[in-house]
Amino acid sequence: MINELKVMEKLREVIEKELNDYLDDEFQGLVPGQVLIEFPNVDKMPYPVMVYIQPDYAEYEDQTICADKATFRLAVFLLCKRDTRCNLTLKTYGYYNALYALLRHNTSLDQTVDFATVVDTNFYPAVEANPNVQGAEVSVQTVFEKNF
Repeated sequence: MINELKVMEKLREVIEKELNDYLDDEFQGLVPGQVLIEFPNVDKMPYPVMVYIQPDYAEYEDQTICADKATFRLAVFLLCKRDTRCNLTLKTYGYYNALYALLRHNTSLDQTVDFATVVDTNFYPAVEANPNVQGAEVSVQTVFEKNF
């Protein structure tokens, strides 16, 4: 049975496993531990590039007597630090474009959801008023059948 926790874990797994396939050669690939289901904390980032996943909201629609159609929105934070401002901008957009391409090619998150897509993105030239940290907040919407 699919639920919101399983969707978050699958998104984390897919990003960790497949994002490197969509990165341009000039960007360093992710290693295990760079994608976390956790609220971002710039001061505690263990790597110069981190991906954090957080639930945003969910909506439910009656489908059958045993299942609802669930629309579950997640916030994916891409944060980059410890580089020049120019390189931080390049990295932010590089990792964002890789994430976008990944989700356009694996819309089911390995057959876990019916559909996953990027619905909008906010880019931040300074995170927590720190110009040495840049990032993006990517809203990912998933649709799946929630059985009960």
